[in-house]
Amino acid sequence: MALSQRDLLRRIKQKESNKVGASSRTKDSSSKAIVLESEQETTQSDPKLKRKRVEPLISEASDSTDNIPLSALGFKRSFWDDKFAHLAHGRANNYFPVDDKLLSGRQLSSVQEGLLHNIHQVEASSLFLMDRLEASERKELKAASDLAAANKEIEQLRLDMEDFAKMKKTLEDTEAELSILRAEMDELKPKAEGLSAQCQVLEGEKEELTDQLCSTLKEGFQLALDQVKILHPDVDISAADITKEIVDGQLVELS
Repeated sequence: MALSQRDLLRRIKQKESNKVGASSRTKDSSSKAIVLESEQETTQSDPKLKRKRVEPLISEASDSTDNIPLSALGFKRSFWDDKFAHLAHGRANNYFPVDDKLLSGRQLSSVQEGLLHNIHQVEASSLFLMDRLEASERKELKAASDLAAANKEIEQLRLDMEDFAKMKKTLEDTEAELSILRAEMDELKPKAEGLSAQCQVLEGEKEELTDQLCSTLKEGFQLALDQVKILHPDVDISAADITKEIVDGQLVELS
């Protein structure tokens, strides 16, 4: 930035008031070190991921053989066939002459009691087996539900692993770019230091030239006063000073 005449006059006044001779002064410029702090990106996975348990749709299939003749399914005989001859089957396979002889020697009440006894045992056994079967079915349904939930969690974990792999790749790429930037900064740092040194040299040269210019201006002003004294010896020029300026036709000190 060019110095105006007013700036030069102020400089001369300051030097005279401090009674300091013309000397070269250099301003120390402190260069700010650039520090790059890289924050390592950490990936955290939330251990409290809420996973909604999805209850599997369980379709209760009805017995498809209820209304279909078992003969159509390839069975010759079945207790569940409406046309099955239970009485004939029982007489042919479960009732023998020895049974008739043994039962004939018993009272009808005893036979009836034994029949009810067997019926009640069969009923109790059937209920017991049904309870066990229902419990097994409930366990199977729970196991199927747990398996479905586990499969869903496994799928979610697989997706999380994919996201983690992507984030890891991004982090590696960022670290690689940061390493490149650090290398470039290391290369530019000597250049920046060199430019800073050059700026200091130029600043010193500027100060020296400014002081020389002030000295030259002061000498020229004094030569001009000497010529005025010779040309106009009767004129009082004692109030003239290079550190003053003309304001409204009056000499005033520089502000």
